[in-house]
Amino acid sequence: MNRFYAFFLIALATILYSCSTKPAHPQSDLINQNSATGMNEVSIRAFANGIDTLLNTPASQKTFSLIYTLGEETLYAEKYSNADGSHIYITRLNTGGLSKFIKKYYFKKDSLILVTINHVQDTDNGQVLNDTKTYLRNNIIFKRDGRTAANNDALRKLPYTAISPSENGTFDENYPQEIQTLNDALQQKNKFDMVFDHITTYPDATFLMLKSKIPNGYNASLHLQEKDALIDSLLRFPAEFKDERLKLKWKISNQEAIYVPSGTTSTSASGLNR
Repeated sequence: MNRFYAFFLIALATILYSCSTKPAHPQSDLINQNSATGMNEVSIRAFANGIDTLLNTPASQKTFSLIYTLGEETLYAEKYSNADGSHIYITRLNTGGLSKFIKKYYFKKDSLILVTINHVQDTDNGQVLNDTKTYLRNNIIFKRDGRTAANNDALRKLPYTAISPSENGTFDENYPQEIQTLNDALQQKNKFDMVFDHITTYPDATFLMLKSKIPNGYNASLHLQEKDALIDSLLRFPAEFKDERLKLKWKISNQEAIYVPSGTTSTSASGLNR
């Protein structure tokens, strides 16, 4: 009897533990898996959907870049990171107004598992919309699907179909280089290392203009809706700050970077990262 009672207690404890550790969200088990090695197309999509539900929530840490311009091209990047190590990069690229991309890179810890692209191309016959999903395992592409339509409603109704590799039997993307570019944009490094250029004042708006340290590189601007000690100094003594890197804060609203004042009464030097 004692042996049966002990077995009963062990079985009951096992059941209670299983109930207490049941995932609170249908996709929690996919998000919390330790490895991305065994994930397939279905589990990758489910994982990405779970990450999407956490965007712009307290559970996700967000970082974002300035809006960079180079000729007619604009580039903007965001990164959302979760406590479990999963993260997603989102970049918006506009190439001269005729071609617009939104690219998303989904990571399971350090493993890139999915890249999605939404591409809008303006043509003489109207817009062409294209969606692609690229699935990776061990950072190697194993499947790519796509669909194309003339508008969003038609696009959503279409199924994805398989896309074959190029003639050499491989896909040619360099995703590590793309991710490095996004990290540089988020951290203002290398070709995105921005320094003060000048302040431009129009009748209805004033902008703080930044430029890359690299000649003929990217530029960026911040709309000055409020002033602080730093902005006052830049307006009064712009030559003293020319080509200096400034320690700035900004927010993004209506596809525009807006300067966020420091709110401090200290001297303008506190707004510099020399």
